[in-house]
Amino acid sequence: MQPSRIMQDSAKAATNAQQAGVIADLPRRQFIEVSEGDISLSQMRFVSFKVNHFRAVASFLRWLQLILNFFLNIVVDFLLGRNSPEQRALRLRHAFEHEGGSFIKLGIHLSMRLDFMPWAYCNELSCMTDRMEPFPVAHAIETIQRSTGKALSATFIRFDPDPIISTSVACIYQAILYTGEKVIVKVRRPGIGEQFMSDLAAFDWLLSIAEFLTIFRPGFTEGMRMEFRDLLLEELDFIQEARRQDAFRRAAAESRKNFFFAPRIHLDLTTEEVVINEFASGIWLWELLTAVEQGDQSILTRAQEMNIIPELVAKRLLWVNFWSWGENLFFHADPNPDNVIVGQDGTLFFINFTSTGTLSRSKRQAMRQNLYYARERDPQNMARATLVLLEPLPPIDLIELIQELETYNWQLIYALEASPNVASWQERTSAVQWAGIVQLARKYGITLDIQVLRLIRSTLLFESMAARLHPKINFVEQFGKFKTYRAEQARQRVTDSFFDQLDGKGVERTIIRLDRIAHAVDGLVFRTSHMLSLPSVNFNALMSKWSFAVYTLLRFISQAVTLTLIAILLASLQLYFETPQSINVMRVFQSVVTNSAYQIILIVLIYVNGKTVLYRLDDKEV
Repeated sequence: MQPSRIMQDSAKAATNAQQAGVIADLPRRQFIEVSEGDISLSQMRFVSFKVNHFRAVASFLRWLQLILNFFLNIVVDFLLGRNSPEQRALRLRHAFEHEGGSFIKLGIHLSMRLDFMPWAYCNELSCMTDRMEPFPVAHAIETIQRSTGKALSATFIRFDPDPIISTSVACIYQAILYTGEKVIVKVRRPGIGEQFMSDLAAFDWLLSIAEFLTIFRPGFTEGMRMEFRDLLLEELDFIQEARRQDAFRRAAAESRKNFFFAPRIHLDLTTEEVVINEFASGIWLWELLTAVEQGDQSILTRAQEMNIIPELVAKRLLWVNFWSWGENLFFHADPNPDNVIVGQDGTLFFINFTSTGTLSRSKRQAMRQNLYYARERDPQNMARATLVLLEPLPPIDLIELIQELETYNWQLIYALEASPNVASWQERTSAVQWAGIVQLARKYGITLDIQVLRLIRSTLLFESMAARLHPKINFVEQFGKFKTYRAEQARQRVTDSFFDQLDGKGVERTIIRLDRIAHAVDGLVFRTSHMLSLPSVNFNALMSKWSFAVYTLLRFISQAVTLTLIAILLASLQLYFETPQSINVMRVFQSVVTNSAYQIILIVLIYVNGKTVLYRLDDKEV
């Protein structure tokens, strides 16, 4: 009763107020009616493609045929007396190139896996070129029009239907925009995403079978398969490629050096299937390399007309290498001669940023320390610096590892000290050091980070191209000159800070620096507590060898018992339906153990578990 009285009093008061002119409508802004379902949080963009299982089965059969042909060719070479690691590597390269597509991508990826493949194979596979027959230009035009949302004639005033390059991923054309700018148009091959994912599924099946049969150590290829999947998705992600190229171009401009660039990307015309960037005029780096090594006068004359000096180009290649992994956010992981154009006055244009790599601050510092001690001819501290690149380390004898690394570092120092007239260009690179690191990683069971592997490939490509253009070049001395640039950059920052102090900006900058110090202290406390609360090693790896052997034996016994019980059950059911009478368990058991299929499966289980134990027994105990 009380609430109704209050409502009556409120209504009476409102009526009196309205009569007095207090309550009246006020002007208000009209809101747009939006339903709750029209607004949602934006999500991260992921590139994904469906797996066609029929294609995957066909790809798996292609894999089996490739392996069979490869081993038959090895047998023929053995009978003809020409079997060698180099010949086998060449056979494998030809097999991958014959299949094309994702097989070529796999070959290029394996060339980076120095911890998985022997050096001769990596060296040969790194020479693979991704070339494929172009797809019909009608498909390219259809893709461009679908991506831009308008007719081809509305985007370009000229479009050359004959591609400059055709790879397993895309065809690259040249065209002219309505602004008169000449551009490069990269169009993704139709259906290549689904084909790559189907080939990847077949590759997973193959390696899973190989691990089950202990051809490879169980779990050994899991990381490589994930890395190969990421590599293929990187190749197909045109938007990410365009963003990296644009970021590299802007960073190059901020470096205050005018001898290297990346072509400007037209981000407004770039989609997941099409990339459009400015045309870089010049000669391919592979043309210049061929001309220098083979004395091609036509290319050398053109280079001279463009004021391209091979020795200067070599120095600039090394400078870009140091700057990329040392100063930039990322480095070009595949700077092969097909991805570098040499322009007027020796200007370098880098293209195709589908594969890039990044290093943590500690690994960058380790690389600088390695080169610094190489210049000081200190192989022991070089070895200690490179240990950071191998982290995280399993439980091993670090003193022994450092001593073995030191041996390879001495070989590098001796090669650099030798006269250029008696040393080959291969010896003028850091190949011997990286080869030693990879061999020792394989020996001690160290899993190398994929970013480190990409760094090794990138560094060796830069150094080999520089050494081929300039046989007398010394990459360690060139790093000393690059340090001068870093010192100039530091001096510039100090000078800018001094003038900011004079302009009255010092208080603000001091507050920002104090805030950064506070964040650094918080980070240090977090890392310390994290290090104290979590183990730094994998305790599974510390399991005793004989404990592991006993565990594997018990697992084998359980597998054998399970197999026997299933076989007895199936045999009993078969006997019951054939002759409905009492079953003699002993007779059924005897028929099972004498069955050929049962014996074959049991032998396979013995082989697999025995090989697994042998893998563990080969591990180094500490």
